[in-house]
Amino acid sequence: MARILGFDYGRARIGVAMTDASQIIVSPAFVMPVEKKLVEAVKKIKAKTDPQGPYELLVVGLPLLLNGKEGDMAIEARKFAQLLEQEFQLPVVLWDERLTSAQAERLMKDDDRTRKQRAQSIDTLAATLILQNYLDAKFIRKQQI
Repeated sequence: MARILGFDYGRARIGVAMTDASQIIVSPAFVMPVEKKLVEAVKKIKAKTDPQGPYELLVVGLPLLLNGKEGDMAIEARKFAQLLEQEFQLPVVLWDERLTSAQAERLMKDDDRTRKQRAQSIDTLAATLILQNYLDAKFIRKQQI
């Protein structure tokens, strides 16, 4: 079985997580800084993740507003998802990620690291939560069949 990659898109940084080959365990992978062009960050992500492949699916967090509508960040996340799909030539699932960054911050609130160090960990933890939530929902759907 191939791995699945999960992403927490942000304007400054993108958190990346991945499953193991059995698609059971999700682990934080790395944070990719977004400098000038998003397309360059996507190419760097592909180069950094290729050695751990193969992959069968990409899951991108879709930051919907609390009312369920799409704001500016959701539109940007969709654009990011399109770039990933083109670069990886794999299907992309957009996954509702409302409050995952807040959940990641709560999980790390007692951390003694600097704010910058915590921010990078929050991005990878948020990507991990997005991917884990996707896998949990997929497992529940299988159980209901």
